[in-house]
Amino acid sequence: MELEKLIGQQVKIRGIAKDAKGGAVLITTDGNVIYIKEFESWPSELLDKQVSVSGILNKEKFIPDPVVDENGAISCGAFGEQLVLKKADIIIDK
Repeated sequence: MELEKLIGQQVKIRGIAKDAKGGAVLITTDGNVIYIKEFESWPSELLDKQVSVSGILNKEKFIPDPVVDENGAISCGAFGEQLVLKKADIIIDK
């Protein structure tokens, strides 16, 4: 699925519900990670399950860049922009 072509559009995407440090994500079969903007985490009954989520697909700076402190320790983070689904509605797959 070429998600880049769908940015700015209402979409329905199917994947596995996972929790990440940055919040709830949907991992598609082709390895795309899509952050679900409205959720910090998935409800326990959906975590690690296959679900479909509809919403508006965007690409934005969602995860802060890693930071190196004065001792050289590097914080968690991600460079660049991330795929984000806004105004999300969950559809539980049967």
